[in-house]
Amino acid sequence: MKKQLPYFVLFFVLPVIAMLTWWGLFSSASLEIGQSPTYDYVYLDAEGPYSKLASKQKEVLFYMKQQNIAHGAEISIVLTDPRKTSYKELLARTGYIVKPGAEVKAPLMVGLIETQKVAIAKIKAHPLLAYGKTYSALLDYCKSHHIKLSLPTVEIYDHSVLRVEMPLENTVKDGD
Repeated sequence: MKKQLPYFVLFFVLPVIAMLTWWGLFSSASLEIGQSPTYDYVYLDAEGPYSKLASKQKEVLFYMKQQNIAHGAEISIVLTDPRKTSYKELLARTGYIVKPGAEVKAPLMVGLIETQKVAIAKIKAHPLLAYGKTYSALLDYCKSHHIKLSLPTVEIYDHSVLRVEMPLENTVKDGD
């Protein structure tokens, strides 16, 4: 057993730790207050578990390719709080950021998010880890400032970086 331990560490434990580090297990989300840019985006409405948004984004991408629409980063607008809403009734919009004035045909829709004051949580990590860490940072911010999570949040995933923006204007204080 003692002879095998160094091989176990070298060929199993170290690669697993390296992979988890690369995925962002040991990373934490940064949080800052700022102004969001204006976002033009093409989307489809999604209903049901947020874990299914990736398949809806693939559907959006399929239609965008058919219509020759260039796109930027993935974007999702989370409209309902999964802590308070049945997973079957969760609502979101999901799609891609596009240049202003993009012309789309049904079933795709175009949305616009104006610039606003937001709390921004960011992390470079695998999506399996990133969403929990960014929302945890936002919830910690809300708790420390005695406000409730403000929806809709805007999630932008681009080049392995997740950016979640929570609007700060018209936030509801705890107890209201």
